[in-house]
Amino acid sequence: MDKHDLMILDIVQQHKREQQEHIRLAALERNFWKRIEGDVTLSVGQARIGERITRLYLDGLIQNKNGYMLTKKGRESLNMESERLVQMA
Repeated sequence: MDKHDLMILDIVQQHKREQQEHIRLAALERNFWKRIEGDVTLSVGQARIGERITRLYLDGLIQNKNGYMLTKKGRESLNMESERLVQMA
């Protein structure tokens, strides 16, 4: 899992917190592209958001029930990575 996978998890969690609803695929993709538009190290081919979402789903980090949401495993992974990044800074 790289920083862009974590970004997807963060987008899902933030949307749930702010909107009190699961995020739709179109909104997830739109937010992802908005966040990475300034990232010159990532090309469109490397982003492959569909593949990233699929991998996160298959790994059990997100689920889709009338919109995407984090699973318990997804929340724990996001929290662990966030804490690790804070400790490194």
